[in-house]
Amino acid sequence: MNKLPLLILLLGGVLLVSGCQSHKEENKSSKVSTEETTVIETVAREQSKESFTSEATKKQTETTKLEEPDHVKLLEAYGNAYANFTSINDRNEKLKPLMTEKCIKKNGIDVKTGVALVSVGKVTTIYKNDQHEYALLLDCEQNGTQTRVLLLAKVKNNKISEMTYNSVKQEY
Repeated sequence: MNKLPLLILLLGGVLLVSGCQSHKEENKSSKVSTEETTVIETVAREQSKESFTSEATKKQTETTKLEEPDHVKLLEAYGNAYANFTSINDRNEKLKPLMTEKCIKKNGIDVKTGVALVSVGKVTTIYKNDQHEYALLLDCEQNGTQTRVLLLAKVKNNKISEMTYNSVKQEY
């Protein structure tokens, strides 16, 4: 009987001593540094840059591509067709010669509608990224309401091949 509690105490003591040993862990930290540069060009050749830098080697690659004048004319005509029209059918007729057949079908430009929407406006700015994708900002008055429109477009063979129409709402 005396041996059993002594054995339990001895085992408990060994576990306690082995559990209290100090373990040293090495903490290794490494810093990865990158620099990312986004170049957005307006058609008027203005550039704005956003740089995100960390603490290491800095590599900056920047390519400046000259704007093709035909694309500028195409994009201005495209933006003006969206900014100035007397009906949706009128707008769509103006857009048809500027777009590829696939884009016309995908966006329903060839569908006749009875929607009575009138718009008067102008192309404020045209932006281009390094993948030849364009963003057009329009200021319009549609049926008496001031509206900002953001058109996103891709150009292929001097025609709009893909597009997205976005109404911009100002919250504050």
